[in-house]
Amino acid sequence: MKLGQRLLLFYFLILGLLGWFVLDMVFSQAKPLVRQSAEETLVDAANLLAEMVAVDAANGAIVITPQLREALQRYAARTPDADIWGMKKGAIHTHVYITGPDGVVLFDSRGIDEGEDFSRWNDVYLTLQGGYGARTTRSDPADPSTSVMYVAAPIRDAGSLIGVISLGKPGRSIEPFVQRAERTLMLYGSGVLLFCLLLGGLLAWWLSRRVSRLQRYAEAVASGERAAPPDFRGKDEIRALADAVTAMRRKLEDRSQLEDNVTMLTHEMKSPLAAIRGAGEILAEEIHDPALSRFTDNVVHETVRLSHLLDRLLAMARLEKLESLPARKQPVEVASLVKEWQSSRYALLAEKSLHLKVEGRALNAEPETLTLALFNLLDNALRFAEPESTLVIKVTDSSLRVENRGPQIPGYALSRVTERFYSLPAPGQEKSSGLGLAMVQEIASLHGGSLQVENTDDGVAVTLRLP
Repeated sequence: MKLGQRLLLFYFLILGLLGWFVLDMVFSQAKPLVRQSAEETLVDAANLLAEMVAVDAANGAIVITPQLREALQRYAARTPDADIWGMKKGAIHTHVYITGPDGVVLFDSRGIDEGEDFSRWNDVYLTLQGGYGARTTRSDPADPSTSVMYVAAPIRDAGSLIGVISLGKPGRSIEPFVQRAERTLMLYGSGVLLFCLLLGGLLAWWLSRRVSRLQRYAEAVASGERAAPPDFRGKDEIRALADAVTAMRRKLEDRSQLEDNVTMLTHEMKSPLAAIRGAGEILAEEIHDPALSRFTDNVVHETVRLSHLLDRLLAMARLEKLESLPARKQPVEVASLVKEWQSSRYALLAEKSLHLKVEGRALNAEPETLTLALFNLLDNALRFAEPESTLVIKVTDSSLRVENRGPQIPGYALSRVTERFYSLPAPGQEKSSGLGLAMVQEIASLHGGSLQVENTDDGVAVTLRLP
């Protein structure tokens, strides 16, 4: 799935959940709000009618005069023909009944409940107790649409409670307003959701388009094309990333060109050096003059040194081109590698009467690069080791430590000995190429490890950690 599609899907899921939560909350409040509004209106109307009924009271009792009865009946039969915000109201749906202080119905606008005892209904009962009386009753208990909300008000004469008047509002008369509110909310909610979805789609398309341009540019750079960087308007993370890719491309091109030049130069120099060395060795056999022999020996020595330097430069170039290890790590027997190195350096070891001591056995590493690192560490220790001393190689599952007895590294040089072409003179020897520890540092980085160089009481210890 593309980035734009993922962003759009994620945006739509968040928007959908938020919209559903808001609409569900609004819908759950719509009907109660309409009912509360209707109840508040009924309270006002009930108290108004209570005062009107109390006008005809006599001797502390409610009197239902013919005029009052006729007026309430005409009220129930009226045709309002009202247009309430687009909703037509063509009939009076309010049910009115009046009870005495004992809860017996004295008047019923429907004419069917007069004489009935309503003292147990909450609207009448609570009002007679001096509280606020209200109830909701279904004419059909199984049908919620048949519910009627009743609100009562006390009828008083000279401060005494002489009866109760109740007004009932059928749920069917309120339902159209609830449904219209829900339809309006659904319509506007869907419109807002669709608008936000379109807006999110445009945003996802815009981001995806910019990312695609950057991707095509990166792919062109990776394939070696001289592609022009994309021109993004504005300053945002994508433009910053494009600038970073461009800067990285230029640095990599410079570095690659330098590495290619070094590699080409070293390859081109190996053949002339081999020819010079061969010629020098032949001349050394034919010349018997001691003064001239020194010159021929010097030629052979310098060609050998330059050949070794070229080999190290090539090895360093190969390491720098690696992005990861060419093979997986595996247990490598360090003792066998030390014996191999000892055989190749037998003359140098014998010249200094040096001994080797290996503690531990296997190290988890990539074999080829570990061999290169170990040989460089041992060569470095050999150059600075005191005669008749011992080189100690300590091996664990995740580290390799080489210790030698000899001169310590000056404090100013400790942090620089792993730099390329930086070297210190060994006693009685010429300076080295300065690439040995730099290669070991590169190998440590490829393994995700580290290289530590430190002075000990009688020499130097170098620890290669390979986690």
